[in-house]
Amino acid sequence: MLSAFLLIAVLAALLLSNSGGGVVRALEERFGDVVWRLGASRSDERRLIVVDIDDRSLDAVGPWPWPRPTLAQLLDHIARQGARLQILDVVLTDPRADDAVFLEAVQRHRPVLAQVFALPKAEHPPSPQPPQAGQPAGALDWPSCPAPFDTAVGHLANHRALAALGQPPLGRTGHISPGLTQDGIVRQQPAVVCWNNQAFPALSIAAAMHATGETQLRPQQGTWWKAPWSLEGQQQVLPPLPLDDQGHIRIGWYQHPDSFISVPASDVLAGRTPPDLFQGAWVLIGSSAFGLNDSIATPFGPTASGLLAHTQILTTWLDGRTPYTPRVAPLLQALAVLIGLSVAAGMVWHSGRTPSNTTAPHTHRLRSTAAGRGLSLWLPVWGSFYVLVLALSHALLLLYAQLWIAWLTPALIVLLASLALASAEHLRARAERQRLYEHLSSYLPAPVAAALALQPPSGAIRAQSRSVTVLFADIRNFSAYCEARPPEESAAVLHAFFSAATDVVQRHGGVIEAFQGDAVLAVWNGVDPLTTTTPPAESHARLALTAAIELLAHSRRLLPDPAPSGLEPLELGIGIETGFATAGSFGPAHRRTHLVMGRTVTIANRLVGMTGDLAHPILVGEGLATQIGTQVGGHTAAVSPTTSATGAVTSLESLGTFLLDGLRVPHHVYAVPLHALALHQPPAPPPTAQQG
Repeated sequence: MLSAFLLIAVLAALLLSNSGGGVVRALEERFGDVVWRLGASRSDERRLIVVDIDDRSLDAVGPWPWPRPTLAQLLDHIARQGARLQILDVVLTDPRADDAVFLEAVQRHRPVLAQVFALPKAEHPPSPQPPQAGQPAGALDWPSCPAPFDTAVGHLANHRALAALGQPPLGRTGHISPGLTQDGIVRQQPAVVCWNNQAFPALSIAAAMHATGETQLRPQQGTWWKAPWSLEGQQQVLPPLPLDDQGHIRIGWYQHPDSFISVPASDVLAGRTPPDLFQGAWVLIGSSAFGLNDSIATPFGPTASGLLAHTQILTTWLDGRTPYTPRVAPLLQALAVLIGLSVAAGMVWHSGRTPSNTTAPHTHRLRSTAAGRGLSLWLPVWGSFYVLVLALSHALLLLYAQLWIAWLTPALIVLLASLALASAEHLRARAERQRLYEHLSSYLPAPVAAALALQPPSGAIRAQSRSVTVLFADIRNFSAYCEARPPEESAAVLHAFFSAATDVVQRHGGVIEAFQGDAVLAVWNGVDPLTTTTPPAESHARLALTAAIELLAHSRRLLPDPAPSGLEPLELGIGIETGFATAGSFGPAHRRTHLVMGRTVTIANRLVGMTGDLAHPILVGEGLATQIGTQVGGHTAAVSPTTSATGAVTSLESLGTFLLDGLRVPHHVYAVPLHALALHQPPAPPPTAQQG
């Protein structure tokens, strides 16, 4: 059953990861956003300075688009302050009459230009007329654009004259096409976009190549511990840029947005910036102004300037900290699943292992039942804890090893498997407990077994005094019968007698307290500790007497008749008494017994021994006779015997007063009249056909 539950859990998790893979990936990405927010550094990043065309700059200079001479002045101011590289995150699709000054500034300072490609999305097919404006520029020197890179369906590029200045070797141009997810947060960017079988790099790649003088980048497939793809330079002045199997860069948000120095463009134009601010730095010119359509959602907030993605890609690439998913990730996920399931299976195995100091199968079963109840709690705890372990491992690997390993699917598999194992263990423990209870109730009265199942083991006395009716039934001459007959035959006779006694007593509201050799001890109102009200003594006394008469009738049908040659016939003797007795559990916690003890039990036991001497099979004590007599028209029990229409005895025959063995006070003994018992004789068997 455990293996079946385990298989169901694994199949359910795999189905969830396949059919609900988008949900799982979205949850993983959201968790990654939390990791970025909590682990991002706030130390100042001075290698890359942002010049922001913000709302304040628009108020000071004028609405966008600014005149091209103004843009030229901005480039000149930044260059005069010693900037090493300028990156222009602005696309100018239309030529203008005042372009000459700006084109001269671009030719003089050679900033990296930007362009945008429209990428197809499966959930949102491209429109019939994708945008196509300007002239794409800055293609890599690849003979073609290979897989796995995306192919664009449209573009917004710079006008032809400006685009020509962004062509190698004069300059560089990079695309700023974002990689959007379903929730709109930018977490990836296509490293290369294909258009007309040419490969156009991202703005950050073009900027790094332009600044370092790297002329050639080639896509390389990674080894098992590397990313599926990477871009590696021929001159090796740049670290390899890891890409996923779709050719995308995973953006590492290792720097908090506040760590980047950002100055308004209006302050640069007005000369209000520190003189050494741009000295030797890369300067990214972009816009965060509301309404300029350059806002993106990041892990740090729903609205941010699009240039933040470029700053993160550039700085992490230069530091060699671009996060990636290694090709060995599926094996690592499988290993995580194997570890989690192994621990869960080990918990199940250890709970069911027989202790070294015992070899008794029943001890193992009792221990495994108790352990199963614990497993139903600890397995879900382990599954939940393992989810936290994998989540923390994912966060540490991402922050300190730049590894993005999908963790939620393995976590779900282990969690669901742990829940399935816990459910299986719970059901197994319940079935085992029910089986143990059934075995326990076959050796103890069922109410006692039920009460013990709800209580912890204890060495204290748990007993109470109650008004009970006790019935002893003993087979006379059975010892001699066992000595003369085969054991199998004796066992069959005893088994038939015990079965009949149990059926008769239980049908009349009593409980078999014990089988003692060839005798039966039954009790009414004595072995149900959960009883809150005590029934009238007359009620259980009459029930016990009726059961005794019926049991005697059954015994005459069950016991061998006639007796085997040379043996005394087997006869049943029954003693019954009503009175107070103590019923409960006694003994140490590791070895308990249930007893009904007291004067009432002793009297019933002594009456059984007198049945043969007094030639009456059913003898009744004065306590029961008193209860029966109170209901017989005010007469005492010592009246002539009669029976009701149903055959129940309503009067008893007095046999006199006797000093019972072991007692100091004489006791009045009564008997069920013999002719009343004759009414309950079993029918004679049908005559057999004569052979002739």
